[in-house]
Amino acid sequence: MTNRTLSIFVWLVGVSFLLFQFFLQLSSGIVIQAIMKEQGLTALTAGLLSSAFYYIYTSLQIPVGLLFDRYNIRMLLALNALLCALGCFIFSQGHHLVTLFCGRLVIGAGSAFAFVGVTRILRQYFPLRDYAFMIGLSETLGFTVTVSGMIGMGSLISAISWRFFLSLAGLIGLFIALLCWFSIPDSKPKRTMNTSYKHQLMLMLKSKLIWMNGLFVGLEFTVITVFAALWAVPFLEVKLQCSIEAASILTALVLLGAGFSCPIFGWLSIFLPRRKMLIHASCFSTTILLLIVLYLPISSFIVMGLLLFLSGLCCGAYMLAFTIANELAPPESLSACTGFTNTLAMLSAPLLQPVVGFILDQLSGHSGIYTLENYQTALLIIPFALMTASLFSQFLPEKEQLEIPRRTIEAS
Repeated sequence: MTNRTLSIFVWLVGVSFLLFQFFLQLSSGIVIQAIMKEQGLTALTAGLLSSAFYYIYTSLQIPVGLLFDRYNIRMLLALNALLCALGCFIFSQGHHLVTLFCGRLVIGAGSAFAFVGVTRILRQYFPLRDYAFMIGLSETLGFTVTVSGMIGMGSLISAISWRFFLSLAGLIGLFIALLCWFSIPDSKPKRTMNTSYKHQLMLMLKSKLIWMNGLFVGLEFTVITVFAALWAVPFLEVKLQCSIEAASILTALVLLGAGFSCPIFGWLSIFLPRRKMLIHASCFSTTILLLIVLYLPISSFIVMGLLLFLSGLCCGAYMLAFTIANELAPPESLSACTGFTNTLAMLSAPLLQPVVGFILDQLSGHSGIYTLENYQTALLIIPFALMTASLFSQFLPEKEQLEIPRRTIEAS
């Protein structure tokens, strides 16, 4: 096997875990809607249950990055794919909220290793010039597979129950764990410096640019983590008076659009001399499209599907944050910086998913029946987050500013 073939093969194995994580994360809206109807959960409780995944996922991102900077990729990916599978089995047996929350937390803990693991594989097996495109391509595969699964997922869950569905997901997780263990070479990252672990971490945490970058990606990513991952399905059920199956297919179009957009934005960022205008255009166009989706009296499934697809297609500039993080990071903390950026990217979910649920409960008078006007008001959080993301991106450096030697950036 040639070096190039080996690189692609190892990347595909790592991506298989990322696909699994994406599917568990983004399909939660459909699963939890089924649980809401079965167990009579309020919108706030459903939001908290969905965001339980993100509580542990976000809190582990920096430790996970530090582990990947120091330890074996194969072992970390295999063990945590196994942990994801265990979480699926626990969740599938949940007859009480405590068990359901425990299952989501375990899934989140295992999933925390997927994205950072893929970025470590890319840095170890691919040249730096390919990083932005390969990150985008990895995201595309993740979204595309998730979309493929979500299109028929509403009907499948109705037919076999969400419990059996999660058990099947657990079996897939076991297979991915075995695939990672037997397919990824047994190697540790090369250490080029003898700088202390704490020193490198503090350099990263003191960087204002790294914080601005993380806040930007977290706010723009609300289109995926807050809207598509949870609240789009019930909103569309009310707006279009459709079934959960139809709403899940329409929601999948947001993810499909995002999947197409990631490599496009990665490719554009390589060839365009400046990327801030690209980010601003992404935030503004996505905001306008979401406002149209929320407020215009649309009854056509085709028109709504097109608008949702375009919303996903326009939001893909968020992935540029990971390229920027890779450029800003101290040399010994590349994975840790990616993990920190991913923490802030995902932090919008545990913060804003329950907030939307709380607003819905308040507006409905805790009746459990939510009107279109309730959803329109509660979901205004997302356009506001997008505009704030555009503001934060203005503080990020352009590419030519990052051609300064990294030691200069660290010193600042």
